[in-house]
Amino acid sequence: MTEKPKRLSTAELHEAITKSLELRSLIKAGRGNLGGTTCLAPLAERAIFQGRPILLGDGDVRNPGISLFEEIYKSHGIPRPLNDEAGHLKEWFANSFNEAAMRNSSLIIDIGGGDRTLEEWAAEDDIIGAADAVGVPVTGLFMCGSQPGDIAYLEKLWASGQLRPHRGIIVLNEWAVPAGHKPETVYQPIMRDKRLNNVSGMETAFLRIPKLSCMKEVLASGLTFHDAAAGKPGPDGTPLGPMRQWLVKNWLEKIEENIAKAGIEDWLP
Repeated sequence: MTEKPKRLSTAELHEAITKSLELRSLIKAGRGNLGGTTCLAPLAERAIFQGRPILLGDGDVRNPGISLFEEIYKSHGIPRPLNDEAGHLKEWFANSFNEAAMRNSSLIIDIGGGDRTLEEWAAEDDIIGAADAVGVPVTGLFMCGSQPGDIAYLEKLWASGQLRPHRGIIVLNEWAVPAGHKPETVYQPIMRDKRLNNVSGMETAFLRIPKLSCMKEVLASGLTFHDAAAGKPGPDGTPLGPMRQWLVKNWLEKIEENIAKAGIEDWLP
């Protein structure tokens, strides 16, 4: 006999709705080439397609990050910085948070090569405290791979206090797994590492992002991941083929499963 789903009390229902409406900011940090942008894009789409207000900021002047996903950036993106001068970038970061607070919107920042400037600004102006005060609390999205320097970089960053929010998601993107290695073999030791599990003043969780074999085809199609999975046509009038539609749909479902498994639904925009 199928068990009936539990009925939420009025108080529980109110709490669930309130949590779903809370604003959050998600800031990516960590060493480069670890699949940060291909993690941020589906997380941004997740908020958009679930009907939550979101702003996207691409702070890398030289190498576009999340702005490469033009379909979502043209409707949700903040104009990118004009140059990579430290003073200008700090102003851009501040304006991004200000815009999110005024629009009552969550915020996702892809800083790319601007991470050093953000870290300095975070230390100088207490960005974590400021974001909390204006109602857009920060969740850190910390990229980590299999190289020894990846954990060392994060450990140094957190120890300095420059960017150590109350909550930190450590992302393990299978895109960054060296060829010929199994993700499980690579990531199990990382997930057991005490340096990532016992961070003073920050609650941490791990999020696995599976590899999408047809990522290049999706990017070339001009479609969002969700539209690609739904079989919608791209700007040229052609949808992805059925096999690739299924691959994208399965990829999105696995990400959602991993978010639930990590228990971080309330940490994300």
